[in-house]
Amino acid sequence: MLKNWCIYILTLIGSVVFFLFYQMWFAWYCIVLLLLIPPIALVMCLLSLRSARYTLEVPKTVRTGESADVLIRPYGKYFSFFSFCYIFLTEMDNMTDETRRLKAISHGSDTARVPVNTKHCGSMTYRIEKIRIYDLFGLFHYTRKKQSVGEVIIQPVPKIPEIMPDANGFKAKSLKRSRSPYSEIYDVRDYMPGDPVKNIHWKASAKKDKTLIKEPQEEVFGHARVFLSISDDRDLFDQRLGEMLFTSNYFLKKEIPHKIRVLPPMKRERAFDIQSQRDLDTAMIRILHLKIPKELADET
Repeated sequence: MLKNWCIYILTLIGSVVFFLFYQMWFAWYCIVLLLLIPPIALVMCLLSLRSARYTLEVPKTVRTGESADVLIRPYGKYFSFFSFCYIFLTEMDNMTDETRRLKAISHGSDTARVPVNTKHCGSMTYRIEKIRIYDLFGLFHYTRKKQSVGEVIIQPVPKIPEIMPDANGFKAKSLKRSRSPYSEIYDVRDYMPGDPVKNIHWKASAKKDKTLIKEPQEEVFGHARVFLSISDDRDLFDQRLGEMLFTSNYFLKKEIPHKIRVLPPMKRERAFDIQSQRDLDTAMIRILHLKIPKELADET
């Protein structure tokens, strides 16, 4: 703004000198026009102050490496005609708490765009710290410090692990007694006092000439686990997250419930039970909010 005032004052001095030497109507017209600029600029600034508003729009989730923007949309009845603004915001990586200061420019009602940092998996918080609005001549400005916050989840890209899990190893290995009386799998045993009459196996009882009971059974599955070790090497951690996501989706397609076990160094592990896509989505969001220690000795 100081630069604009210097240019204005020098232009005004030049117009006065021009008028003193030539004293023509055109020189007088230039002086009057220049003298009107500050009050006009002040009116523009006051109109923008009264009507200017803005919204912060962030994408909810993107993939690593995808192109996405944070949008700051200014609006107002007079704002689009009489002003431009500088928007100051911060970008914070929630996994490392690293912050970066950013600045965007919007002319009138044009939408300001700030590229989302999608280099690594995680969650990024974008916070508008202040917005500085100028009149068209850049002579006056005012600052609004109302904060606005938005978060972007950066999901990993699924990657096939070097060793694919064998789904046959997690199929039913044995049977156990089921609490549900409607199971399609059942065993047959001798009738004992107290057994419900509706469970009598009439055909088998007629063949064996004794009363037999259908005992419901259910399959016992192998215990599937997916391990994820946290690393401060973000490229390596992105790869592990992608392999974990691929493996978990693979188990869900095979209808195999499993656990994701996150192994932070020097801390208690975190476990997530995965039985549906919704469980996996929830677990992924929580994992992408975990903190990565600043000094991490990755032994794996």
